[in-house]
Amino acid sequence: MTAPLPYSAHDLETFSARVFRHYGLGEDHAATAARALVFANLRGLDTHGVARLSGYAGRFERDLVDPRPPMTLETRFGWSASVDGANGMGPVVGQYAMDEALARAEAHGIGVVTARRSNHFGAASFFAVQGVPHGCITMVMSPASRSLAPFGSREPLFGTNPFAVACPAGRHAAWSMDMATSVAARGHIRLAARHGRPIPEGWALDAEGHPTTNAERALEGVMLPFAGAKGSAIAMMIDILGGVLSGSAFGGDIRDMTRDFEAPQDVGHFFLAFKIDAFMPLAAFNGRMETEIARLKALPPAAGHDEVLYPGELEARTATRRWSEGIPISPEVLESLKAVAGRAGVALPVPLASGPATSVS
Repeated sequence: MTAPLPYSAHDLETFSARVFRHYGLGEDHAATAARALVFANLRGLDTHGVARLSGYAGRFERDLVDPRPPMTLETRFGWSASVDGANGMGPVVGQYAMDEALARAEAHGIGVVTARRSNHFGAASFFAVQGVPHGCITMVMSPASRSLAPFGSREPLFGTNPFAVACPAGRHAAWSMDMATSVAARGHIRLAARHGRPIPEGWALDAEGHPTTNAERALEGVMLPFAGAKGSAIAMMIDILGGVLSGSAFGGDIRDMTRDFEAPQDVGHFFLAFKIDAFMPLAAFNGRMETEIARLKALPPAAGHDEVLYPGELEARTATRRWSEGIPISPEVLESLKAVAGRAGVALPVPLASGPATSVS
């Protein structure tokens, strides 16, 4: 099998922004969308990185996303707001809403913003970590298209519904959790299907409701929530906050980005940011976080583990390494980028001269 090739993060971001500008996005919005994709690649979240560029381009080509959305803002209280994304790109709508949440947190100590009429917004942690330089703890949620069966059901209703939380950690990289409410992200099953590999038992059911390790059958069936009823409840909570509360699609009505081309997705989002110094000085919080992490890192590793990691630590290390060594792009993703480059009339970046990358996350 051909090894992945390393590409500069800067070059991939520049390339992606040029593609988005080809499809009509303004310079700032194109830069935001490109930055969201490469952020995911840098942190090892490759299923939400430039591999998504082809899917985004396809929806622009079908006029299913507005490249220049007339977004509007409604507010009933100073600390809250509701964004109408006007069918703009998910990262663009999400950034607009996240900026509002942070601005309101600065003014009121807390900012809560919902968004409706948006699209797939990429990695939720892209937005969550933006609160860290502002001394905020942030929470970001977004329901997804129907693929996950609620606990006890063989039929899907919810999406894999991402949930991200981030906060400062003193001298350490930010504490950052970014998770799907399924046992595994659907992108991992697509990747396994593409390579003809099996998936672990417990990830999915086939179309008849039976457990399967066949990735192709899993894609025809349903995802399973992590921790059974607990993951199912969290998936529904995200559907409520990001869908019901936002005024966007909910309860299985969000359209699949890669398979449903009849109409816009109508995705909703939820953003919460609050200032740490509303409770204690930021320096004191950072010191306490350093103590928390020191105690965790001092624990003896279990069998099969070299160390105990806190959420966000591995992603931060991956980002540091990929900034210097390049982002590994698999042959399959590279082919999709070549196709997009051809349709958009944009030159594909040249891989770094350091040779093949060793792995793709």
